[in-house]
Amino acid sequence: MPRAAVLVACAVAATAAIVGGGVLALGTSDTPAPTASTDAAGPTPFRTTPLADYDTAGAVVGRGPFCDAIDARQVSAALGGDPASSSSWQNGDRIDLGNGVKDVGHEFGCRYAGVDGTLAQVWVFAPPVGAEEGQQLIKGAGQARGCEAGAGPPFGSPTLALTCTAKDGTVRASYRGLFGDAWLVCEVDRPPGASWDAADRAGRWCVGVLGAAGS
Repeated sequence: MPRAAVLVACAVAATAAIVGGGVLALGTSDTPAPTASTDAAGPTPFRTTPLADYDTAGAVVGRGPFCDAIDARQVSAALGGDPASSSSWQNGDRIDLGNGVKDVGHEFGCRYAGVDGTLAQVWVFAPPVGAEEGQQLIKGAGQARGCEAGAGPPFGSPTLALTCTAKDGTVRASYRGLFGDAWLVCEVDRPPGASWDAADRAGRWCVGVLGAAGS
């Protein structure tokens, strides 16, 4: 092959190699890129709302049964998993007041327990409650042994954010307040050894039950 032809052939080969390398480096080709499957994303995760981000001023709460209307996802979020057991009570039922003591209650409520000892419960008084009585209820709850009032976001008016620590290390975070003439209390127990924010989870639980209690 003449020298000029050899030089031309080499130049063409070099140009092809450079162009090919550029295509690979830029990731461009005639083959369309694969698209992400919409199925791979899965279902949208359930999101709870912090109490601080929820305006409770206009919330309406009824003084009647409401537990059947609570979204099961709110229960699982409050417990950090599916409930291992649950119970509910109506006005006039004998209910557990703690330490094995039972008495006739004048409220509607429910309780959910997780496998690790986490507890979420909520109740509303059946009789109407006035503002003065609400203040007395707040005062009494705040004086309970091992309890400390916090500066949490409002939950009704008057309102109280409360954190109580038991001897075994269980932490109970609760919010209680007056909505019209309905006195509503919601709380979450964090078992000993756990480290998640009990007050935050209780607040989210309270937001979750407000819609049900007002339905």
